[in-house]
Amino acid sequence: MSRQAERSSAPIARRRWVDAHWLKPKSWAFSDDPEVLIGQYANLKRQVPLLYLLLVIIAAASVYLTADSAPRLIVGLVSGLFVAVCTTRMVWWLWFLPDPSEISVSDAKALLRRTTLAVLPICLSYLGYAFLLDASGGPLQRAGVTICLIMTAIGCIFCLMHLPQAALLVHLTTMVPYMIYQAFVGSEIFLLIALIAAMVTTLMIRVSLNAHEDFTELITSRAELAMRRREAESLASENASLAMTDVLTGLPNRRLFLSDLQDRVARSAEAERECVVGVLDLDRFKQVNDIYGHTAGDKLLVAVGQRLRSLRSDSLLVARLGGDEFGLLIEDDETAAKAIGERVIALLNRPFQIDGHRLSVGCSIGFATFPYSGATANSVFDRADYALYDVKADRRGTFAFFTLDLETRLRTDSELEAALLGADLADELEIALQPILDLTTAKVRGVEALARWNNAQIGRVDATRFIDTGERLNLMKSITTTLFEKALASMAKLPEDVGLSFNLSTFDIGRSSTIDGLIAAIERHGVAPDRITFEITETALMREYDTAIAHIHRLRGMGISIALDDFGTGYSSLSYLSRLPIDKIKIDRSFVCKLDEPGVKKIVTAIMGLCKTLDLECIAEGIETAEDCLTLESMGCRLAQGYAFARPMDIANLLAWLDSHVQHPANRRADAGLKSLPAFAELGNRFSRQ
Repeated sequence: MSRQAERSSAPIARRRWVDAHWLKPKSWAFSDDPEVLIGQYANLKRQVPLLYLLLVIIAAASVYLTADSAPRLIVGLVSGLFVAVCTTRMVWWLWFLPDPSEISVSDAKALLRRTTLAVLPICLSYLGYAFLLDASGGPLQRAGVTICLIMTAIGCIFCLMHLPQAALLVHLTTMVPYMIYQAFVGSEIFLLIALIAAMVTTLMIRVSLNAHEDFTELITSRAELAMRRREAESLASENASLAMTDVLTGLPNRRLFLSDLQDRVARSAEAERECVVGVLDLDRFKQVNDIYGHTAGDKLLVAVGQRLRSLRSDSLLVARLGGDEFGLLIEDDETAAKAIGERVIALLNRPFQIDGHRLSVGCSIGFATFPYSGATANSVFDRADYALYDVKADRRGTFAFFTLDLETRLRTDSELEAALLGADLADELEIALQPILDLTTAKVRGVEALARWNNAQIGRVDATRFIDTGERLNLMKSITTTLFEKALASMAKLPEDVGLSFNLSTFDIGRSSTIDGLIAAIERHGVAPDRITFEITETALMREYDTAIAHIHRLRGMGISIALDDFGTGYSSLSYLSRLPIDKIKIDRSFVCKLDEPGVKKIVTAIMGLCKTLDLECIAEGIETAEDCLTLESMGCRLAQGYAFARPMDIANLLAWLDSHVQHPANRRADAGLKSLPAFAELGNRFSRQ
């Protein structure tokens, strides 16, 4: 090692030596750590009474040892005084000082200081008493006195090991003076004994200091460990709270809601009382997301959460279940739930101001009551959700309770789901074809393929029901592609100037795999794409707008036409309609059947004018009378379909109907128009009944 390295390492070595030296000043300073001070006090409260007991025993032993050599009166008085004082102090420490859990830090520190100072008079008194006995006794008595003094010092140091300042004072005020005393007045033997005793007590001071340092480190480590444990518990509590809280709205989340639902159902069952579960869904939230963006949608959810939070009480829990769905947990009866339902609907019917836009959404709520709607938390929740589904289907903006009628329908739906899951779709699914006619020429322009399902177990099922069920079970791709394959097979038997209209569900237009399957089927059957029209509802477009629009562009790029079905029953926003890549509009049957009403007739006229302006074909569906046909033709409508012409029929009957329709004398005239309507309507009805 170089000299420079030696010089640089020397101060470090000196510092390490000083830090390790047991006489360093900071080793004897009173701690400022509250935990250490209380710990010292707790140990002293256990050990100081033993110290005083030792002093009482030593005082009594000194009387016995010097009974024959020292003045009995003086020895008796002094020893008695020592016994009285030490006994009093011992009782005071045992019964009158507070428990460690009750004493304040400042009082504990003050008591430690007083205890340290009390060492001086006690040790000096015992030392003076020892000198008196030593001077008046013989060799045996002096040896006994020496032993008593040494044992007193060792015992005191041992009992005061958690107060090293006091232990050091015991050493300095007993053994050091006694060693000096023996050096002047004692023999070599007693001096040697004093030296050895002084060395022993010096080592005990070192041991006492080590013990105190270890004790301090242990207390500090415990305090740090306790602090870290509290921090960990606090962090765990925060994490648990976050895990049970919806990040966006700050409301309890689905996990907490379901957990609390389990607890409340258990309490209600035990107390034999009701509790009500509500599932709330915003009515026009998807439209906000699609028109104004997801950021505005998130802000709207936050605002909804703030309004709902104002309703919370001990008996009502409001949570966000996900998306635009919220949960209500009411620990009360149906009467209270109805009142809450009315308040919630009124609260959310008020418009929201989001980013300068005035947004109105409203909500629908489904309620289910325990124990009448279900015996378990899960069953009650599922029935509340089913009640919401029923409300959303027919009467948005209201609330309803799960009833026996819904229970019957739910069981029927469960049977329907089981049958659909086990169905042989290729064998059981069928299509029926309904002609679409040109009102000015009575010529068939196309046919619409309508889904039919005939199951061996439950019979013929309404298309709307099994399509809704297929969407819930995620079976729509299989259902749609199977039906489309059958439609294309039937189309091969139709004249080439007859087109095919085919309905796509909400799930169909939003799934790339379904669109791929439809395109592949068209190519496989060799059907010209311009003969195909896919009908899509406004609701289907609004649910997955961006994805749906991308798929529509892809289909139109092949030459396939897109028709907007059930027009007038959805959003029907002009700005929204102008952006849609569509080719046709189908006026919903709810308008066509009310053409005798002036207001409805004006709406239909406006729709047809809109189609003309946007260069879109207009098709009226649901025509049931000749009067409706004449009215629509006079209004300028050209394409129509309905029972007035023909009911849906299979391909064989359709071909027969087409053959009869074409061969009819009236239909062979170029100016036939609607003159042949009664004749081919009767034909259509006859063939559809076959």
